[in-house]
Amino acid sequence: MDPTPINERPAQGVSAGDIATLPMQRLQAPIVEGSVRAEARTVDVVFTTGASVRRRRWIGWDDHVDFDEILVVSREAVNLERFERGGPVLDSHNTWSTRAQIAVVERAWIENGRGYATIRFPTAGIDPEADRFFALVQDKQRQNISVGYSIDEVRIERGERRDEIEKWFVERWTPYEISFVTVGADARAQVRSMAGSDAPKFPLSFNRATPTTSEVPMTTPIPAGSEPAPTTTRSEPPAPAPVVTPPSPLPAEEHAWRAADITKLQQRSEAFGLTAAEAITVMGQHRTLEAATDALQNLAATRNAPRQQPHIQIVTDEGDTLRSAVENVVAARANPQATKLTDAGRQYRGMSLMELGRTFVEESQGVRLRNLGKMEMASVLLGLTRAAGMQSTSDFPNILANVAGKRLRDSYQEAPRLWKLISRQSNAPDFKEKVVVQLAGIPELQKVREGGEYTYAKLGESAEKYSIATYGRIIAITRQVIINDDLGAFDRLPALFGRAAAELENDLVWGILVSNPVMADGIPLFHADHGNLAAAGAAPSETTFEAAETALGDQKDAASKPLNLSFSYFVGPQKYSVAVKKLLTSVQATKTGDVNVYQNAVEPIIENRLKPAAGAAPWFMSVDPGRWDTIEYSYLEGEEGLYTEERIGFEVDGVEVKGRLDFGAKAIDFRGLYKNPGI
Repeated sequence: MDPTPINERPAQGVSAGDIATLPMQRLQAPIVEGSVRAEARTVDVVFTTGASVRRRRWIGWDDHVDFDEILVVSREAVNLERFERGGPVLDSHNTWSTRAQIAVVERAWIENGRGYATIRFPTAGIDPEADRFFALVQDKQRQNISVGYSIDEVRIERGERRDEIEKWFVERWTPYEISFVTVGADARAQVRSMAGSDAPKFPLSFNRATPTTSEVPMTTPIPAGSEPAPTTTRSEPPAPAPVVTPPSPLPAEEHAWRAADITKLQQRSEAFGLTAAEAITVMGQHRTLEAATDALQNLAATRNAPRQQPHIQIVTDEGDTLRSAVENVVAARANPQATKLTDAGRQYRGMSLMELGRTFVEESQGVRLRNLGKMEMASVLLGLTRAAGMQSTSDFPNILANVAGKRLRDSYQEAPRLWKLISRQSNAPDFKEKVVVQLAGIPELQKVREGGEYTYAKLGESAEKYSIATYGRIIAITRQVIINDDLGAFDRLPALFGRAAAELENDLVWGILVSNPVMADGIPLFHADHGNLAAAGAAPSETTFEAAETALGDQKDAASKPLNLSFSYFVGPQKYSVAVKKLLTSVQATKTGDVNVYQNAVEPIIENRLKPAAGAAPWFMSVDPGRWDTIEYSYLEGEEGLYTEERIGFEVDGVEVKGRLDFGAKAIDFRGLYKNPGI
């Protein structure tokens, strides 16, 4: 097999430089190896390498003729204007929603017969879906790239023999978007995407090249309405092509259409009520504008009724409306304060879960659930069995699982997690031990003499290690729940479950302050050697606050330079709440000694997990984590927070909703934290 890329091989009758591109469609290409730049959040991709694609055009009801469309990549052929202005990077060619855009084309270029692009993902935290895709790209789980583009100019070359496939060369094309896909398009499953139509659009240069052999090829002319298009499953048969007597094949000196004539013919075809594809067909059969105009007029005269302009209307699927209404009424019954009934859901209010499920199945499946016992009915509604006449299992269990899963996630988000104020987030790509290198010092800049060399700086480094772990439980919506009409399965239980996930995070992070773990230097987090532990316990006061402020201010980096840190947060149990609030309240001082120097100086965080079962209750001070490292926490990359999954139960007769939390936390530096043992 010839190893030369398809766009570089010479085709019969043309040179390698004449081979051009395909119309608006999607082609697969890979990510450039080793091009992922984590800090810049960019990656290089090959959006096209050229392709030769076998296509077919339909003749009449079900006959077709195969032909080859050949793609080439060159600076002359590819119009990168849209990419240069920042083309979109999509998820699976989804152009219906702006949420499907996960990145943007930052730069595009043509090199050695390939099209390259640098795509940039948004800053971490702005778009969770984009963050998930970038993490999958880093982990080499998303490697397939597909490009959508349109035709600007095409040329047809007939074969030298009767059985030789006709070749269509598209000599100008414009890429519109790049997409991440799971399975790339193959040579027989290409998809056009031309703003709602598979037909080529004007202006389009279209001509035919005839072989130089003396044998006259017997090619079939293109009938009206038979423009090239991907093979798809039709829901209704195509309209039969009008009866047109095809002209004889044109001689070798066949006319090449000029742009001005093409524009005129387009205007005339629209006036006759004909399509662009029919105009292109006529262009391929006639040499002059006058002859082509007469052919268009004759073609329009064969129509029994004037051709209607295509009308596109987006409507809401009736099944989606029904599912949304049922989900709304279940959520509103479970928690009427949090969910308001919609107009669609109001018609189902007052129904029990059994009545609601039966109504949903009957309206969505078109069957009647009669003569079923309660347990049989519940089994059908939960998808455990299928009633006679049902074409598929019902979506009702998915609706119930969605309601429970949403309540679970909402409760998780609503639970207080004040430890985030003194921590920073840094997600983990996997469950391996994570090493956090703490650069504890900033090197001095040294004077460089004229002609002298720059010297390398050395940074004092220490490394803290930790890993994330998986936590989770399963709740079940059983047949008994449906029969008993127990709405607690959709409100109280998920709410408690979501709150428990948030409380687990609270336990893990606040446990760091309570347990006083050993750091990488072999010394506990709070220790006299670290200069962040009070010599004796005392309650919060102006004196103890001053001692904490002095200790933080005395902290130095690895180069023994002062960091000039100051506290931003007070952290302690409810025991000290009143004393701290008084200490931070402003007063009207009448003399210097009455001035409250700490009024509004810090933000109090009251957390009773810090109070031991017996003995003195410690309290803590923390710097702003944006100024100096304190505690770091991580979720699994792409799954920040509580993640839910649903399935039809196997261990139980019902629907199972699983909540999963991948989380870990670690103190990564002692300099920004201070502890007083308390009283």
